[in-house]
Amino acid sequence: MDNRRYYGLDALRGGMMMLGIVIHGAGFYLVAPPPHVPLFMDPARTYVADFFFAFVHSFRMPTFFVLAGFFASLLVEKRTIPGMFRDRAARILLPLVLSVPVILLPTLVLVVDFGIAVRFGVHEWLPQRRLADQMGAEIAQAGFPTGFPLLHLWFLYYLCFFYLAVPACHALTRRTARHEAAVTGFLTSASAPVVFVAFTCATLWPYKGAVVMEGFVFLTPHVPSLLYYGSFFVLGYVFQHHRAVLPTMARQAPRAALLAAILLPASYLATHLEYRSGNSVAFHVPAVIANAACTWALVYAFIGGALRLFDRPSAWALYASQSAYWVYLVHMPLVTLAAFVLLPYDVPGLVKALIVMAFTALVSFATYHYLVQRTWVSRLLHGKRFDLDWPWRGQHPLPAAAGGSAEGTIK
Repeated sequence: MDNRRYYGLDALRGGMMMLGIVIHGAGFYLVAPPPHVPLFMDPARTYVADFFFAFVHSFRMPTFFVLAGFFASLLVEKRTIPGMFRDRAARILLPLVLSVPVILLPTLVLVVDFGIAVRFGVHEWLPQRRLADQMGAEIAQAGFPTGFPLLHLWFLYYLCFFYLAVPACHALTRRTARHEAAVTGFLTSASAPVVFVAFTCATLWPYKGAVVMEGFVFLTPHVPSLLYYGSFFVLGYVFQHHRAVLPTMARQAPRAALLAAILLPASYLATHLEYRSGNSVAFHVPAVIANAACTWALVYAFIGGALRLFDRPSAWALYASQSAYWVYLVHMPLVTLAAFVLLPYDVPGLVKALIVMAFTALVSFATYHYLVQRTWVSRLLHGKRFDLDWPWRGQHPLPAAAGGSAEGTIK
């Protein structure tokens, strides 16, 4: 049994969730938003937002789902599959259900508020039904996908599907265990990332511009998105059983980061050339290859970098791993609220984006620190209460109460 604590991966998982503040904060100020997604933009825009939006989107959720699969496998090893199901129902499914009326519905109102203000110039807290219906009809007539949107809660929803696939993942790892030396040899070889990129190319093919920006935010499951993100979850599950891949990633992290620095602008260019071509197949192929390669280079860079730099006890890592779940749940209404309030003001887009992110981070972390970590909410999300000091004070406090364990955090 693997009893070690993966401090670096735990911190990285928290960081991937916290980057929701960056990508969603930047999403209101894009100069060139994806043409096939109905995003309403503040008239004040900045190319800096485009860069951070594209950069974070290229690796954040794939990296998160690799880590989710890894820790799901670890949880099965410690609690068995039935125990894993009970834990995930309590830590993922229940918070998802409770978040719909408490977090999602108010956020949807704010999203509609923002859209009406941009489209019709009506800046009101309670959206007019007539304008909301007209805006929805225009979105549908433009051919954009419609349905009940889960917004940022989609990832909890998809995690529930992936956890249902854990018995199949477990059977797969038991089968590969019979050929452990060969499988480990492949996963630690230079050919493994090439195979991963090739498979990701196949799962990216249905997406315009080779960017996963459509379909997955709705209540109706989106099969291409399940296949795309699910493949990262499955690989993460396999990685936990063949842990020699981790030091390999750590060794390859600098080269992966250098490769990603080349592939990121190449993938961005390839995507926008495809958009400008009207989604021509001739431009789709290089976009798919460039985006798949860039994603895996960044996955290797971030996982390997976390193992190299943060795989030790740290007040910052502990605070990031325990606060991230709450921060992710509440950041979306805060981001949208700030963007809506700032919309009428003639302020540069970069300044607005920074204000939105700073406000969201401040409120998210303050509410966690003072209102959540010592309460029943922390027990709901993590299986235990905490009494963490601010990380810059350099202390490593223990949980305030028993009940749950390290693997009780979101995985």
